[in-house]
Amino acid sequence: MWFHKLAYPGQCLTNSILGRLNIEERRMYMYNSLSTAMKDSAAIKACQPFAVLLPHFFALFDEFKKENKPVCLDPFEVVKVDGLPQQTSNDCGCFVASFAEYFIDMKPIPPIFDVEKHRDRLAVLFYKYARMKEVDFIDSEDEAPPKGPKKNLS
Repeated sequence: MWFHKLAYPGQCLTNSILGRLNIEERRMYMYNSLSTAMKDSAAIKACQPFAVLLPHFFALFDEFKKENKPVCLDPFEVVKVDGLPQQTSNDCGCFVASFAEYFIDMKPIPPIFDVEKHRDRLAVLFYKYARMKEVDFIDSEDEAPPKGPKKNLS
């Protein structure tokens, strides 16, 4: 299964949501850690522009041809994922970062989520990275010197 992980700030929401696009299924999965009927409705509304525009971008960049699939400009279906742990203290950033990590590691999101444990773990990772930058002179991608232009091999 090939998919993109998209994180985007919730529009008109007090929290952030995480989206996962599955091109093969033509679905956009929405992960909301602050789920109420009103918040879910607003989150789905925030996902709709992506669901409409992404098929057009894929057609523009010939992604459908790469996969040997017919061009289809119909919007992706937006699907709300249920059964997620819910935040209680405006800690959506920790939830979004942790959910993204679960996707990267290809692990299921557990129904019980110890946010303090995840927050502490993320803080240690950020501190460790900052120390590596200081001690080992590591550059972040946006701080590294620009690379030269790509060579066209065709």
